[in-house]
Amino acid sequence: MLRKVVICAVMATSLLAAGCGSSEESTSDADDREIRELVTELNQATEEQDASAFCLLIQPSAIEETFNDIDRCVRETNSILKQAGDQPTLKVESIEVDGDLARVTFTGSTGNEATFVREGGQWYVPIDQSEVNASPDDEG
Repeated sequence: MLRKVVICAVMATSLLAAGCGSSEESTSDADDREIRELVTELNQATEEQDASAFCLLIQPSAIEETFNDIDRCVRETNSILKQAGDQPTLKVESIEVDGDLARVTFTGSTGNEATFVREGGQWYVPIDQSEVNASPDDEG
């Protein structure tokens, strides 16, 4: 049951996480292109209710910590995606990259954003937005 709650949280925060964004963009063309592609793939996986594709977009270390392997992620995500039904299509308004974190603001309701993480040189959706938003680098 806890895993289903985690998956619901992933879907909710990755699709429409509310928060405050910065108007300053600091991203390379490559990062911008890769993050926009990630959002496109996320939209497609959600629209097609493709749990396998969805799980491949989640940060690998988080898959290992939460599900132990990708197969379990797919099994548990499959029914969640079907229950969630149609989701809105995300359209990127702005991207701000700070190291291995990217804050992406989406068009639509003011303040809809999500944070993506770079792991192994590739951008992913983290399972827990609250962990990536509470950056330890902000101390001091």
